[in-house]
Amino acid sequence: MLPHPRLIGAAVALLCATLTPAGAQTEAEAARALAKLWQQHARAPTEHAALIQAAQQMAAQYADSPLLSVARGLGAWHALSAGQTNAARLFLTPLLADRADPISTEARVFAQRWLTRLDREQVRFGLQLYYRNHVEYPAALGALSELAATNRPPPADRFGRAWKYELAPMKRLTKLRGQRYNLASPTLGDDSDLGAMLRRPYGAGLTLWRTTRFIGGEAGGAANVEFARGAEKMVLSEGAKQAGVTLVYARVDPRGRESMIIVSDGDYWWLFAR
Repeated sequence: MLPHPRLIGAAVALLCATLTPAGAQTEAEAARALAKLWQQHARAPTEHAALIQAAQQMAAQYADSPLLSVARGLGAWHALSAGQTNAARLFLTPLLADRADPISTEARVFAQRWLTRLDREQVRFGLQLYYRNHVEYPAALGALSELAATNRPPPADRFGRAWKYELAPMKRLTKLRGQRYNLASPTLGDDSDLGAMLRRPYGAGLTLWRTTRFIGGEAGGAANVEFARGAEKMVLSEGAKQAGVTLVYARVDPRGRESMIIVSDGDYWWLFAR
């Protein structure tokens, strides 16, 4: 279940009160804007047009904030869900920048994964063009070099690994070859298909986790966070990954409670607050 929007808003208000002017104030404003965007997503996760516009507005206002990466990721997911692949690429491409902070590092992986799925669609399109000319699919993807340059798909996924491609036999007409194929990113494996990923509920794997307590950390600063999933527990610091979850942002208020926590599993962002 998504966190209640009012809880997130109240928590971010505490965060903003702990920060100082200048750069810290900019972060406070970006945190407030991100919380508002997440509230909107939580209330109406299928209202894609409104979420795309809200993410674009945040991108225009907070271009230098690492928190913008989360907004771009949300915007990209909604754009993909709405079938707006060009808009999704505009959200995702800036996340490929080489920055070292925990949010940006995870955002780069996030972008690579979703852009790989978009690139796979280009490979599928190239295979269809080949099929129209030959009435069969090629034995290897190298055959797509005969296509016009504008239709040639990328030879590898966004992690630099060549596509895993092979012809698949027909279930009944076993002697008929070149009519089916399997195509995947070696990096993403079973999660390679864009359509299948978009049919999944947003952040399904992350909803099973809940935050239990903060460990250390000064008011307004980063802290370690303990998470629980049933009887399983784990403690993460910013940038650390365990059980497929990466903690990228955790801030405490003056009373020692969390103000905003952001995690990712590589495909989705998730915000926690109390």
